[in-house]
Amino acid sequence: MFTRCPQCKTVHPLSAALISHARGLVKCGQCERTFSALSFLFDEWPAGEAHRPASGQDMILPLLGRVVKVDAGHTPRQSKEPDPVDIKPRQWAWSLATALLVLLTIANLTWTFREPLLDQPRLSAWMKQAGWLQVEETGLLKDPQQIQLVSRDMHTHPTRSGILVLSLTLVNLAQRTQVFPELEITLLDVANQPVAQRRLQPEDYLRQGADTKAGMAAEVYLPVLLELGDPGDQAVGFEIRFL
Repeated sequence: MFTRCPQCKTVHPLSAALISHARGLVKCGQCERTFSALSFLFDEWPAGEAHRPASGQDMILPLLGRVVKVDAGHTPRQSKEPDPVDIKPRQWAWSLATALLVLLTIANLTWTFREPLLDQPRLSAWMKQAGWLQVEETGLLKDPQQIQLVSRDMHTHPTRSGILVLSLTLVNLAQRTQVFPELEITLLDVANQPVAQRRLQPEDYLRQGADTKAGMAAEVYLPVLLELGDPGDQAVGFEIRFL
């Protein structure tokens, strides 16, 4: 199995152990992008825009594509740290002054924003305005990066021709309830180019009668079953994004 980084297009080999380690969440060693390997999973090496991870005879791969230089004894090279007893008194004075400055800055910020910190609705509004937190009008968190795929499967409909059946299991890894995400499903050809694309709102993939405004609770698994039009043999893979 292989996965491809959606940012730098580097292709990494995968194993079942790596996929199950963090529910499919991996980190690209080339560009530091964190993404769900389940959303970009391929049985064969993907065609199109793709790159191999950097490699070398004196390198090991502790992460996906991350390379680390090692010595002949296979011990990672480390920079020599100064002995604590060699630190001059002036360095200790600078360290103490820096720590005091940080503490004073934190105290000043806490006093300045004491009212929103004590008022949860105002805190959310303030964080939203500062760009630290995206909050919908309902007051629920919106962080698609915290929505992860636990499982996925696509196959032809057993009784209806021209129909594909897509089954997914989602989980909200955030520490609070957030809005149901939009699903963007893209079918890909052998060259990894889009063949068809569809964007679904929560009411399009949730069961009939579900309360879409209630939000997706934390650490709750959500099964989704969809029927899509089959574009034919041209489609050999698919990608899923949460928006």
